[in-house]
Amino acid sequence: MQTRPLVIALLLGFAIVLPAAAQEPFGPPREVQIGILMTDMTRVNGAEQSFTADVFVVASWVDPELVDGSDQVRTLDFDDVWHPTLLIYNRRSVTESMPREVMVRPDGTVTYAQRYTGDFSAPMDLREFPRDRQEFLVWLVSPVRVGANVTLVPLESMAALRTDQLSISDWKVGEARLTMEEFQVAPGAPVNPGIKLTIPATRRVTYYTIQVLIPLIAIVMMAYAVFWVAPTVVPTRVGVVVTTMLTLIAYRFMLANHVPPLSYLTRLDWFMLGATVLVVFTLFTMAGTSYLVSREQEAVVKKIDRAGRVLYPVVFVVYSLIVWWG
Repeated sequence: MQTRPLVIALLLGFAIVLPAAAQEPFGPPREVQIGILMTDMTRVNGAEQSFTADVFVVASWVDPELVDGSDQVRTLDFDDVWHPTLLIYNRRSVTESMPREVMVRPDGTVTYAQRYTGDFSAPMDLREFPRDRQEFLVWLVSPVRVGANVTLVPLESMAALRTDQLSISDWKVGEARLTMEEFQVAPGAPVNPGIKLTIPATRRVTYYTIQVLIPLIAIVMMAYAVFWVAPTVVPTRVGVVVTTMLTLIAYRFMLANHVPPLSYLTRLDWFMLGATVLVVFTLFTMAGTSYLVSREQEAVVKKIDRAGRVLYPVVFVVYSLIVWWG
């Protein structure tokens, strides 16, 4: 069950229930320190615009009502003490695996820790796919409530924002950032305090180079071979180009599993589009040379073949350079 719509509904509910006058703070806001640690990231799903991760969240605040004269650290139920409402805005199917308990120090400092494991939404700009760079985030929000005015600040004692080694292998993950960033569901809605963990990452192209690009280049060059086949062998020349075309179409359907339906073309889409146009042009060329052979104009066909032997690879290489490095 996806929980992100529930989060939005809750935040909108606070915005509707509270009129503008009721949203005035009740006394000074209570400061809640938030630390977010990305302990692991296992998968990025471009087609579903999500990533799977293991996230550790620590919240700390001071409650004067819990100050006592002892030197013992107490463990209390989370619901038995005052606590801020903390929601992960971009969570999808996420589970909590730690007890809902808080540790209370004698000076009234309350610490709550929770581990979240599951899928988080991650809107991506895939125009550069598969050479794209993305930012994956975990956005913790505290909805505005009457009598519970809080402010969220980064927990300075948490030096590491992600572990050194992550399970994900097809992305190069950069240094994480923990910043204060307010959240607003819609214009005119309450502004909710929030903390955002941002992790930049660059896709490793090794997999796509070996599994996609090299076979794709081999398929395109297979159509190039027809310019070296004798003009009289018409079925072979046409058959090779038709086979190449069908293989490109099959590749296109296979790659559709890696990206969602988009209103724009990625770099890989442009590359496949150019390769398809080149193969289609070659198919029409073969059809034309077949007609010329039937008219016993083999001399003209040989000139076309010689031109194709030069132009075909030159056009393909120049177009590839423009697509991938332009």
